[in-house]
Amino acid sequence: MLRIDFRGLTGKHVVIYGQTEVQKDLYDAAEGIGITLIDQARDVLVEDIEGGSPRVSFEKHRSRHEIRCDFVAGCDGAHGVTRDYIPQNRQDAFERLYPFVWVGLLSETPPVRDELIYANHEDGFALCSMRNEHLSRYYVQGGAEDTPEDWPDDRFWDALATRLPPEAAGRLVTGPSIEKIVTPLRSWVSEPMRFGRLFLAGDLAHGCPPPGPRV
Repeated sequence: MLRIDFRGLTGKHVVIYGQTEVQKDLYDAAEGIGITLIDQARDVLVEDIEGGSPRVSFEKHRSRHEIRCDFVAGCDGAHGVTRDYIPQNRQDAFERLYPFVWVGLLSETPPVRDELIYANHEDGFALCSMRNEHLSRYYVQGGAEDTPEDWPDDRFWDALATRLPPEAAGRLVTGPSIEKIVTPLRSWVSEPMRFGRLFLAGDLAHGCPPPGPRV
């Protein structure tokens, strides 16, 4: 088992910054400097992105509204619609699908350790993380066609314990799952990320397997 001592190497500690907490802080910061946030807008349209004055219009409270701007940033996620404003004949996508999945389990059990553990075993990958002192998130590598039903709790805990170093497996506390998911893994990039005055950002422009880097 190889432990990377972040504090010893950098003099700093590492904090996992959950996406929902990032969103809360961004909303608070935007409101703090007077940026208007509009939720639950319907029928959003983007116009004139190749001209000098792009517009975003939407419906809210049964009224139509329009925002004129210098640029439009598409940040509406991997399944968003902003990318569709780039003509199909101008788009390229580069994708790699991986022949396995991550099977994730959430349980109301104390974490096996207060640091992340990545395990490489001949049976497959495993990851141990924590949400808090009484809530743990674990992952094991599964087959490409696996579903949550293929991984009952007993099978998951056995696989996790087998793939962990003995020192960690000996501290593992098991219990009933309160959530179980299967995450297919892929890497992909969409080009271009700019078209006229429209910019694509985040998961709308590219994706990578967790916990791959995001830029």
